[in-house]
Amino acid sequence: MIFCLDKYSQEELVTLYDKLYNNNSAKYESYSVNEYNMLLKGEKIKIGHNRSRVLQKHVFNSKYKSVLEIGSGIGLMGAYIRSENADIEYLGIEIDKEAYKKSKSLNLNTINSDFKIMNDIEDSFDVILLWEVIEHLQDLKLFMDLAYKKLNKNGKIILSTPNYNKILNYPERAKDNLYQDAPPIHLNFFTKSNIITIFESYNFKNCKVKIKRFPYLNLKSSQFYKNVCKAIFNAYQGSTIFFVAQK
Repeated sequence: MIFCLDKYSQEELVTLYDKLYNNNSAKYESYSVNEYNMLLKGEKIKIGHNRSRVLQKHVFNSKYKSVLEIGSGIGLMGAYIRSENADIEYLGIEIDKEAYKKSKSLNLNTINSDFKIMNDIEDSFDVILLWEVIEHLQDLKLFMDLAYKKLNKNGKIILSTPNYNKILNYPERAKDNLYQDAPPIHLNFFTKSNIITIFESYNFKNCKVKIKRFPYLNLKSSQFYKNVCKAIFNAYQGSTIFFVAQK
């Protein structure tokens, strides 16, 4: 397990995500502004090929009827789920107040809190979703306990997270270069093997991992073309882990 030893207060984390989402030229502007405007205009909801495939396979093509999303942001995933199957009961939890307000303006069922509020929610769920979120959670043990508690029998947890091993694509990297956000933004770091080990240690079963094979499109970067060549010959560590486990 690879994780950050430093501890941050709830106030520090709330302030951090306010800056990431809401400052001028904010780091997460593509989510807080661009995606939100797309939803307001009623444009086709785009969540990416891999995420849509995972949801089609594990949510929409099953008997699952309820979804809890941790880190629901401005409501992109909630809006997508509603557009695909309005009968699914959706609840989102979002720590950033402004992102939460935007999700409410889209008439989504969301709560402004961190994941610990799960303990106060009476309902249990067929699916728990975390898209690029689990790496941000400070108390991973508490999250795992709550996730297992709040899943119905045979329910699934579905997530994506950066692949720590992508650093191996850059053998001449600086020692401390993670090729993803460093603490306090990312606090946990996952590989294909350690994420399975972690979830199995909390009694999850049928753990499945898929690594994004090719790099994200960046035609202006020479490294992009090098990484594509590596990927063709299975010598590239994909940037994103897609993970599914069952209770």
